[in-house]
Amino acid sequence: MPAAIKATLDDIIAETGDLEKILPEWEKPAKDFQMPDCFSKVPEEVVKNFPHTKRVGNYLVGKMINKGSFAKVMEGLHIPTGEKVAIKVIDKKKAKQDSYVLKNMKREPRIHQMIKHPNIVQLYETLETENSYYMVVELCLGGDLMDRICDKKKLEEREVRKYIRQITSAVEHLHRHGIVHRDLKIENFLLDENNNIKIVDFGLSNTLKFETLSQELLSTQCGSPAYAAPELLAHKKYGPKVDVWSVGVSMFAMLTGTLPYTVEPFDIKQLQQKMVNGEISPIPHDISSGAVHFMLSLLEADPAKRPSIKEAMEDKWLNEGFFRRPLNAIVYKNRLRPDELNALVLNYMTDNMQFGLSEMINTLINNRPSPITAAYCLLQKKLGRHQKEHKAMK
Repeated sequence: MPAAIKATLDDIIAETGDLEKILPEWEKPAKDFQMPDCFSKVPEEVVKNFPHTKRVGNYLVGKMINKGSFAKVMEGLHIPTGEKVAIKVIDKKKAKQDSYVLKNMKREPRIHQMIKHPNIVQLYETLETENSYYMVVELCLGGDLMDRICDKKKLEEREVRKYIRQITSAVEHLHRHGIVHRDLKIENFLLDENNNIKIVDFGLSNTLKFETLSQELLSTQCGSPAYAAPELLAHKKYGPKVDVWSVGVSMFAMLTGTLPYTVEPFDIKQLQQKMVNGEISPIPHDISSGAVHFMLSLLEADPAKRPSIKEAMEDKWLNEGFFRRPLNAIVYKNRLRPDELNALVLNYMTDNMQFGLSEMINTLINNRPSPITAAYCLLQKKLGRHQKEHKAMK
């Protein structure tokens, strides 16, 4: 970014709130900027050869990746950049059959706009037609964690520690901003191309008032029973610690390839009673005592004795090994500052995609799902890949 822009951008906006004053300087051709080849026009064959059933907005909707009761997740192609995405398609007719789903259908994108974290999937854009509601998110090329566990039977402790660190970091970020996920489970942990966790599916999430986060309680019964905390299954009011329990169940599943509490044939009251009684499935002897102690602390049936996610982050096992900083020392921001935006991408978007700079900056610093956010994030991803390949060639 040109030094003059970087030095003055924040000051101008803070003092005047007038983005137009910076436009002339941004719009001057930057001599030190050379548009990389990856920003050239998307070849026609990329779009033509992408198998799809329909087009919605700037996207081709392709094969199905996953399916739920009210929604399907499809692979998509963003035509302007040629980048692949995931598209969550909610069937409005089916959603209307469930008042809770219908009422909360648009809560998910609102929650996404509130937060930004490297281990939470990024929402790019939302679209709506007469029959469907679409949420366009980043495509996680590493697949889901369930497949990885099934392939390996169980995961090595070192890998589990990495994943649980990433999950607890993301959940603590949510809780700090008054958001309870309520459906944390192995199926909702995806992996990106670098084998890092991305938490998905905020369809059952809810918000608590920040100032009363520790006192305010929720009451809606939701989520998967196998991962649900005993207080939730018992129809008691509950708080953010239900997510802590779900992290414990997920950790057990990673380490053992099984669930900590099961009942055959399934009976929700018996399942809840097993949890309260601590009748946990056998834990293999090759798991370290530190891992077992931490996992069992998360699976404490009494929410009053169960640690908060912030307390859990201080655990010795979670912070030992090859990590440079304690987990609780890392804090993430939900908003980018204007001077943190990629000027190379912004210049390309103003010159080639007919977006106004003022509108782009306002959209991106407010984390709003939109065609601007989609194009910016996908171009940045494309640029990052190009730079990585260029570096490897050198």
